[in-house]
Amino acid sequence: MIELIYFSEKQSGAPAYQVIQFNPGEPWQIVDGDEVIGSMQKQEGLWSLHALSSVPDGLLTGIANLIEQQHFNRLPAKIKEHWESYVLEVITQNDALYLIVCKEGIDFDRFKKLFWGYIGELIKDQWQIRFRVYNVDMSDDFEVLVN
Repeated sequence: MIELIYFSEKQSGAPAYQVIQFNPGEPWQIVDGDEVIGSMQKQEGLWSLHALSSVPDGLLTGIANLIEQQHFNRLPAKIKEHWESYVLEVITQNDALYLIVCKEGIDFDRFKKLFWGYIGELIKDQWQIRFRVYNVDMSDDFEVLVN
């Protein structure tokens, strides 16, 4: 589960909304107080809002910007780009757990050394993140915890 707090700058009193994604790939739930007021999801590069009641102007854009700015959205692409010849897929389980599947035919032990030695440099915001790294057929793995 990923939970963010969005403070609306366009509304008086700067109301705060909880923005929650329970599982990767699921829509984000928008909560005002104890009421779910809608959900939003990005499909084919565009954000859509499914409101259960009226929502303030600019809420979709503001929350979408908040989600897009989060490091957990950019980290998978950075990992794939940095280790392009090794990494097949990076799956975000939540903002503290990433699953990495390596490509077929790589030297998995070599990648393990490279990954251990450099992953801390890719992390801009310091929080505890666990990486579970698997070879392509899931017969070998290792785990790295970055603080």
